[in-house]
Amino acid sequence: MEVQTNIVAFLALTFAISICGFICIAKIPGAHSPDNPKAIPFWLITVWGPSLAAILLSYQDGRLVELLAPIFQISTIPDQVWLLVIAPIFLLLILSRFTKGDREPLRIKLVFISIAFNLILGPLGEELGWRGFMQEDLNTQLGWLETSIFIGFIWYIWHLPLWTIQSPQSEISIYLFGFHCLAYSIIIGAAYTLSGGSILPAILIHLTLNLASNWALFVGLPKPNDWFRVSIIPYFVLAVISSWLVYSKTGEIGLSLLE
Repeated sequence: MEVQTNIVAFLALTFAISICGFICIAKIPGAHSPDNPKAIPFWLITVWGPSLAAILLSYQDGRLVELLAPIFQISTIPDQVWLLVIAPIFLLLILSRFTKGDREPLRIKLVFISIAFNLILGPLGEELGWRGFMQEDLNTQLGWLETSIFIGFIWYIWHLPLWTIQSPQSEISIYLFGFHCLAYSIIIGAAYTLSGGSILPAILIHLTLNLASNWALFVGLPKPNDWFRVSIIPYFVLAVISSWLVYSKTGEIGLSLLE
């Protein structure tokens, strides 16, 4: 019951924080895209809803150190997980060989800027919540795969307001994005489980997933939806491989009804 209460409180606080930020994004002229420097504070509030909620609730329960410590937990991360970290970039390189659109040079300066930008407006603002708080608690009650699927669904719902405005996200098919959220959540959930609860792989995989979609325009896929369309099947294959890695290591399917 305590775990369920914690999750309800976490989701309520996450959505409350993020919705407050989104209302500002929706109402303030020019704030629909994080490319506008004036919009960044409101995007930060929106994106950081999950991590802020996790930090506040963990601090209240005296578990803040327990929440933050797994970010620096490296010794438990197996080699297979590091392969999952680089897999999205590797997939981008493979698929780039089959694109026919115009290519643009990806300059080193832009690489570092996009890494920093995506890290702050992405995994750092989310993974302490989705994996460090939510998956950590639910994995003790449900199978890891069941938990990952549930988080993927919540993750998708959390993103949906972005389709009500002319945001960069709204250029992606809402249905394709939903399937991507599911595949991503399984991959990240598997990495988290394989790493003994380390949040670092979750942060890094989330980062490389975002980078791959952003850098796709430089390899002949100028429209965001193009990348989400061509990569959906490879990502589900990667999700199946990730699930098999967990099963081969733990013997767990990850679905409570089957175990």
